[in-house]
Amino acid sequence: MTEVFAALDGISPWWWVVAALILGAVELLTGLYVLLWFALTAASVALCLWVAPDLPGTAQAAIFALLLPVYAVAVWRLFGKYRRTKDKASGLNDRAAAMIGRRAIVVAPFVGESGAVEIDGVRWRGRLSEPCENLRAGSELTVAGADGMTLLLERP
Repeated sequence: MTEVFAALDGISPWWWVVAALILGAVELLTGLYVLLWFALTAASVALCLWVAPDLPGTAQAAIFALLLPVYAVAVWRLFGKYRRTKDKASGLNDRAAAMIGRRAIVVAPFVGESGAVEIDGVRWRGRLSEPCENLRAGSELTVAGADGMTLLLERP
């Protein structure tokens, strides 16, 4: 194992830059976000080697080993946050959430807080935020939210 660290002694920072570029190129081809933090870590080791050219191979390996999990967590949090925000904003695959703010027509009398409404010819299960006693078929309600595939309704 010491031969590996000895091989790193005295290498040029350009070796780390080339490693970062190769890892980045493979990441671009695959799009898995797995090699991204390896590429960032290799670039950081190159930067450290430019700042301290006498850095021994063991120190380079230690910097790589310490920065790798830091970049991994940072990249996953960044992309995970972006992905969740993007998915929620689009309403993709969440038809009930896409109905928020729309007008719904009561099609069946409500029993307690639950009943059926229709929006654009599609029947939905609905739940009232407050019980209403005089709710008849044809009455209008506003969709205030969604709980799974149940619309949360309120009076306009």
